[in-house]
Amino acid sequence: MTPLKKYIWLVDTVMRAGEKGLTLRQIAERYEQDENISNGEPYARRTFQRHRDEVLDLFGIEIECYSDGSEYRYRIADNSSNDYFRRWLLDSIAVNRIVTDSREVARYISIESTNNTALPIVLEALKDLRLVNFDYKPYWKESSTHYFNFQPHALKMFERRWYLIGRYHKTHRTFALDRMTNVVLQEENFKRDPKFDLEKMFSGSYGIIVEDIPVESIWLKVEAHQANYLRSLPLHRSQMELNSKSEDYAIFALRVRPTLDLRQKILSLGSAVEVLKPESLREEMREEVRRMSKMYQADAI
Repeated sequence: MTPLKKYIWLVDTVMRAGEKGLTLRQIAERYEQDENISNGEPYARRTFQRHRDEVLDLFGIEIECYSDGSEYRYRIADNSSNDYFRRWLLDSIAVNRIVTDSREVARYISIESTNNTALPIVLEALKDLRLVNFDYKPYWKESSTHYFNFQPHALKMFERRWYLIGRYHKTHRTFALDRMTNVVLQEENFKRDPKFDLEKMFSGSYGIIVEDIPVESIWLKVEAHQANYLRSLPLHRSQMELNSKSEDYAIFALRVRPTLDLRQKILSLGSAVEVLKPESLREEMREEVRRMSKMYQADAI
């Protein structure tokens, strides 16, 4: 049983107990009863504390200790559900538990699959700061390229895909995990670049593309029904809703780079969204709409 599976088991077990949580004795009993996890060994307090620390360090999920007046108990901290990644991870663990426990219920749960066979290896490399080797095949190439002694620095999820960011030949590179094959964890360790800042790296980007172009103030006019979606799931952390008295639309302002993935996202929303500014982005969108209109006006082949 890998350490990663034990961490997931611990989060799932505590999460099942809800706000009341569990005592350490109750957690240890469940651990020892699950022989696939414990291998028949007791769950020592020191081991539990180490797993608890690893869960916080690796996933950002805090298993907090509190007193109910008579004894100490453990539960998932409220702040662990605020971040999108943590919420997604907790939801995924909950769904996996239901699907595993009940085949009948599993028939009524539809999940979009992703190819993330490299994820456990990459997570282990991130935790222990170990080098990895892998083959990578971009969509635009016929053959794969082999990468040797890659230094994993961070993971980022975007549009249901995981991306690995790290250092290779003194430059930072980004790779999609679903296009990585033959991933091998090396024994050698490395030191993470002290200047690497994941949040800063993507602070002005909508998605995964980082281009050396200025951050701009982008205004979007959004029809009322679509505006509710953007309020619940903003395009970017800088998104703000400008004051508007109209019941027919809302205007959102973002401070972000107008990269390809942002333009594609705006286009995917169709006529419900209009770029108001900057004029350069508005003209790019206008030209793309012209090309699309011309394509659909032509006779089908």
